[in-house]
Amino acid sequence: MNQRVQKITEEIERTKAKIIELQALLPELERKKTDLENTEIVKLVRSANVAPGEIAAFVASIKNANRQDSRTNNGQVPRPVKPGADSPPETKQEEVSDHEEA
Repeated sequence: MNQRVQKITEEIERTKAKIIELQALLPELERKKTDLENTEIVKLVRSANVAPGEIAAFVASIKNANRQDSRTNNGQVPRPVKPGADSPPETKQEEVSDHEEA
């Protein structure tokens, strides 16, 4: 077999082996990320000193707000509004230095 073809074939095999290794690693990394996020959420909730019922009500209100947003926007995510987007652009006033007094 041509040496260049053999070299590329070997590279393909190494790449396939690396892909298999990384695919096996990915679920474990995702699990660790989820665990860290959950730990962070628990710390945040505990530091708030809020009753569990209040937290449940808060989460339910967020879910309801998200449902209403999705219905009113036909499932589209609303674009953020830039401050002053409806007002005309500000005109820049020229600064007059002490040396330019007439």
